Amino acid sequence: MPALKRGGKRNSVSSDHLPEWQKAYQAALLEVDPAKLRDRIIAAYATIQTYRDEAAKNKSHVDHEALSDALSNLRVLRREAGLPANDPKEKGPEPLVPDL
Repeated sequence: MPALKRGGKRNSVSSDHLPEWQKAYQAALLEVDPAKLRDRIIAAYATIQTYRDEAAKNKSHVDHEALSDALSNLRVLRREAGLPANDPKEKGPEPLVPDL
């Protein structure tokens, strides 16, 4: 839903405040060019993995449910795009393990 500025004027929702993994994920979801879709999906997987690794290293809070949902949706997108489930050229994301 669009954000409202003061005075009731509508403003488009900006992705500037989103973490990099969410920007990459959105780019994959919104990609309409089949020639670019594979690269967007791979970039989103890689960005999510980097985010998780950094968060684990820094012991930062991670929204595991959001990351799990994003990875699940990327798998569906990959399948719907006719891409192989396991591309040998790419390192797939590791399973999410909640902080204990």
